[in-house]
Amino acid sequence: MFQYCKMRLVQAHEKVLISGWRSLLGEIFYLNRVAVPVEIALDALRPVTDFTRPADEAVMELSGELLGERHLRYRFQSRYLKALSYLGKGYRGFGLVKGNTVVGDVWCADCQQGPGPGSHPDEQWLGIRCHPGEAYTFDMFVDPAHRGGNIAAALQNGMLHLLKKRGVTKAYGFFWADNVPALWVHRTLRWRELRRVRATRLLLSKKLYVTVHGTR
Repeated sequence: MFQYCKMRLVQAHEKVLISGWRSLLGEIFYLNRVAVPVEIALDALRPVTDFTRPADEAVMELSGELLGERHLRYRFQSRYLKALSYLGKGYRGFGLVKGNTVVGDVWCADCQQGPGPGSHPDEQWLGIRCHPGEAYTFDMFVDPAHRGGNIAAALQNGMLHLLKKRGVTKAYGFFWADNVPALWVHRTLRWRELRRVRATRLLLSKKLYVTVHGTR
């Protein structure tokens, strides 16, 4: 509990430094915000070469050993603490690494072993049902100092190719409809948009009250 509270406090502090108070409040309080669940079959991904990056950058799977022994580092302490927390919960992480710095990461709950510990709470309110051999992807972050130049698309596409190599056949995720960069990345990579979900969150409540409406 202490580590979780520490992570949250550091995360809030760094969020304000990066984006300001309005951005922080937008994450802990919203009314009828529209989420767009998406899915993608991994047998028809865009080639990695569509989003080339400098030679000193690569997408790789993260591990407790790499992070715990500081072989890889984050510029933001909150992201490092969150990565350790996710790994402790059994989630899998993939980072775009430049030198020995993780400049962006994305996480997934892998359902290859069947329903259970690998599932993620988002799946319920989004109406997503992962089956064995599928994965739910979530919480992509790119260091603001490195944004632009298709880095988000390169990170996400590289992660999907690594999941495919590990036997995953389909991935799910979501983005907020008012997040234009996220919408662009998902459509660029040809994710299929599913029904939309309206969500309300009050303060720090973990529960999201949702209403499903329409399809694309």
